[in-house]
Amino acid sequence: MEALEEIVPFLSKNARLDLRVVSLSHVLGGFFLSGLTGSAEGIQLLVKNETLLNNLLNLTSEESVAKDAVLCLVNITAEVIGAAVVVDKLSERLVPAAYEAILDEGCRLSDAWCMVLCNITRPEHLVERVLKHLLAIEFALEKLTTCFTRINYNKQKCHLNYLGPLFSNVSQSKAGRDVFCNQATGLLRRLLPFVHHEGSIVRRGGAVGLLKNVCFDSSVHEWLLSEEINVLPFILLPLAGPEELDDETNDKLPVDLQYLGPDKKREEDPDVRKMLVESLAQLCATRKGRSHLRGQGTYEILRELHKFECSPDGDKVVLSAVENVVDILIRTEEEIGEDNLKELEIPDDVKAKIDSMSEEAGK
Repeated sequence: MEALEEIVPFLSKNARLDLRVVSLSHVLGGFFLSGLTGSAEGIQLLVKNETLLNNLLNLTSEESVAKDAVLCLVNITAEVIGAAVVVDKLSERLVPAAYEAILDEGCRLSDAWCMVLCNITRPEHLVERVLKHLLAIEFALEKLTTCFTRINYNKQKCHLNYLGPLFSNVSQSKAGRDVFCNQATGLLRRLLPFVHHEGSIVRRGGAVGLLKNVCFDSSVHEWLLSEEINVLPFILLPLAGPEELDDETNDKLPVDLQYLGPDKKREEDPDVRKMLVESLAQLCATRKGRSHLRGQGTYEILRELHKFECSPDGDKVVLSAVENVVDILIRTEEEIGEDNLKELEIPDDVKAKIDSMSEEAGK
């Protein structure tokens, strides 16, 4: 702790440049103090020093040391305790600084700033506080969507892929979902194609996470399944494989899924497949949603996916998720007996059992 106190003054904007450079390298990953931001223990030590954190944020605007300063913030916020303290102590200044850097086409550190925003919105209990600062900036999410959807927006070869997980994280909040589901701005429609983006699993996974979170709100299901937005083909296409289907089944499927051919590749990442299947599960909440899914060949796609998940290349967690959705789709509405499954009153003992099962699945 004493050693840490000794280097804090050298992280000030007023310190000599060579001392700032050396001190930052020690904090980021040097031998001194074992590279504090490289370990959970080091981060716990760092976040106790508010002056140091403020100095780091100040140095992000100093071109000569900005890279190391931002990378320190990336590492610190990667741990939940670090993210929580940064949100508590710095978010009022940090969120606008990150936003401006990402919007700057010539910024070399846009990717790192995307990661900082992604890190501090990952824990659900921090989302509302970060989102408050973002929404205080006029059209912030709309402008960030433009940065994301314009490939090669950044002229310094920053890819901005981590805006995808940021959008997913922000949509954990109802206020965030409302922005993306604004029919006037059409943000969700602009982001849906990235559900199929092959160039980056980070970008693709973020878009799928956003879609899953949006599907959580049954009040927008009718719009999501309407011709205006029509999310179902975006969900089903990555789940479909090269299996040959008969003409009757193909006629039932959305046009984008008909006669896909033997070279069709199914989504390789099991976490992404799981989120897509979970999106279908959410859309099964209402009678209208279940009827629409049945009429569009969802069961048939899931039937083939089930076979794949049972194979050596499959995943047991995804398999379980598939079986849950299939179990709903194969039942008649008389058997289900509820128009909206989200309105069901679940007994406390059953809730506890479900929570226990969810915890076990997450281990």
